Amino acid sequence: MVIESEYASMADGLVRRLVDTQLPAMRAAAAMVAECVAGGGVLQAFGTGHSRIVTLELAARAGGLAPVSMLAVKDLVMFGDEDPAAILDPKYERVSGLAERVYDLGGVAPGDLFLIVSNSGLNAAIVEMAHLVRARGHRLIAVTSLAHTRSTDARRSGGAHLADLADVVIDNLAPPGDAAIEVGQGVRIGAVSSLTGVLIAQVITELTCRHLLEMGQDVPVYVSANLAAGDAHNQTLTDRYGARVRPIEP
Repeated sequence: MVIESEYASMADGLVRRLVDTQLPAMRAAAAMVAECVAGGGVLQAFGTGHSRIVTLELAARAGGLAPVSMLAVKDLVMFGDEDPAAILDPKYERVSGLAERVYDLGGVAPGDLFLIVSNSGLNAAIVEMAHLVRARGHRLIAVTSLAHTRSTDARRSGGAHLADLADVVIDNLAPPGDAAIEVGQGVRIGAVSSLTGVLIAQVITELTCRHLLEMGQDVPVYVSANLAAGDAHNQTLTDRYGARVRPIEP
């Protein structure tokens, strides 16, 4: 018996729908990133849980922009004094007060731009970070699921969500709960947010680089460290941005 993949079929249509509906928002986000980079700023990318996949796609990778720093809850352990056991609790992102500690450890400069990724857009670390960066004068791009944010099943019923606080909102088109396919007996699988999130990250990167070229600016992009000239090229970017950009652990 041949078992067909509903996810593979869905993915094709989802990618097309994302481009059709979200390209204007991605263009607006890229223009903001290009302006930030041209002015000497850094894109600060923050997410929790699986949303870190999208921030990792933006930061410190071959073919990616060098002035992108990935902020994460794990920074509290790696650069702070938090007990590693604390952050192993998957509910830790709901704890109030984490955002300011992560922000303060990040070496954020006034001209930096923030991109926050959260499928639900409602946990404390995400919403508090969004409030914090707006209060400190940063512009904010949000990548989130508007379907989940607006769902009556969302756990956070009061107060703002991530989408309410951003200058630009990019909808990842994920359904509430993210799992898009029911395989039977009430079992739902097929997370969408990582698939569309990675596409969003790459489109923003491409459009940002094109903006920078049109502006007559240098385009600071990493190349693969596994190419002959990779290490030397990337070291020039490391020297240029220094501690402004966090290295990614192997």
